[in-house]
Amino acid sequence: MLFFSELGCQSKMKPPEPKPAKRVFFPQYITRDLANGMRVLVIEHHEQPIVSLRFLVKSGSAEDGDLPGLANLTGELLTKGTTNRSAVQIAEEIDYVGGQLVSGSDWDATYASASILRKHLDVGLDILADVVLNPVFAENEVKRVLEQRLSALLQKKDDAGYLAERKLNAVIFGAHPYGQPNIGTEHSVKTLKREDFIRFHRTHFVPGNALLAVVGDVTADETLWGKVEKFFGSWSGPTPSARPVPPVKDLERRQFYMVEKSAAVQSAIRVGHVGIARNSTDFVPVVVLNTLLGGYFNSRLNINLREGKGFTYGAGSSFDARQYPGPFVVSADVRNGVTDSAIVEILHELDRIRNEPITEEELEMVKQFILGSFPLQIETPNQIASRAIDLELYGLPRDYYDAFNRRVETIAAADLQTAAQKYLHPDRLAIVVAGDSKTVASKLQKFGPVEVVDADGRNISP
Repeated sequence: MLFFSELGCQSKMKPPEPKPAKRVFFPQYITRDLANGMRVLVIEHHEQPIVSLRFLVKSGSAEDGDLPGLANLTGELLTKGTTNRSAVQIAEEIDYVGGQLVSGSDWDATYASASILRKHLDVGLDILADVVLNPVFAENEVKRVLEQRLSALLQKKDDAGYLAERKLNAVIFGAHPYGQPNIGTEHSVKTLKREDFIRFHRTHFVPGNALLAVVGDVTADETLWGKVEKFFGSWSGPTPSARPVPPVKDLERRQFYMVEKSAAVQSAIRVGHVGIARNSTDFVPVVVLNTLLGGYFNSRLNINLREGKGFTYGAGSSFDARQYPGPFVVSADVRNGVTDSAIVEILHELDRIRNEPITEEELEMVKQFILGSFPLQIETPNQIASRAIDLELYGLPRDYYDAFNRRVETIAAADLQTAAQKYLHPDRLAIVVAGDSKTVASKLQKFGPVEVVDADGRNISP
């Protein structure tokens, strides 16, 4: 068999030019507020006979106060028994009709979601309403969940990446809620009691603080509104007052920390500072900027540290945009011997993207990646429900995703450099390395004083 190269034809063969990405629009939705104040979103999506129900209250781990992990564990306990069903009954009933039920929490919301066949919509609404309105927080379930969480936290002390991220957040956010781990601490988990979960639920699970998205093979008619009213209409309660949140101050200089993990053969590097809020008017250019810097395989950080230097299996960056400005983080796990060199390259890439012109070729690759990925994020009813409810949660306009795509298309290289100079601060960030301080700490002294801490954050500097 002859190949093109053997025939001397390889240089004449050109791959076909890619076609422009097909424009995909986010589905339209309608809303209605029940008399009790709960907002309901409905999106018709008739590709499969499935309905996704996504319920949330606009209170998450930012409301934990002095008990980190409270919202996260409350979310986990929602499906562990109600005044009408035991945890086993809940699982058996949803399984019997081929449905799925999950619950949890993030920084800005606590939620429960159900996916159900259209013909079993009433069953799905009944079970969902029961777990979010009537959780009992049984003592035996609370004890079991707390014991599991404490065991998980102890295991995480052996996870260098977790240790580095926890210390990084504590440094850049200080007393702000984001400075605490949302999964809790050993101290808080040992402190939490059943009454704390009851109080969190009573305070935050009220109709004026709640959203419900119904997405799938439904028709937004009076029949559907009647079903929602049947299961949620009698719910009542006052909307909670907003908790005062301490302001976050940007770091004034670079700060260096080493989290001790004796005998580790790798260093987990986490570099960052405060980023942006989800409703920022600069969100779109920041998304494009971060994708170029460290948000996909061909990003500058990955090409440099992985492909160019061979320091790591992967390097990346992220802006975790929340109700309040969340963290910007660069992440890389590298072998001990190149820890300092990897940090040098990370700082170099932060400086370069701020100060050097971005090529049109790079920009076009990033745009096509973002625009090409978007359709994959709104394929299922559950994906659509999650994105639609985010619009309401963060007060974004209904055409936000369509406008997002149009704006990505029009982003210029100069826009990214402006965003980089505004939102990336290589001279005012925290650098945290979790690893073997005996091997690595001396290498970091070239950057400045390094504070060494243990897995609990206590200073153990020599």
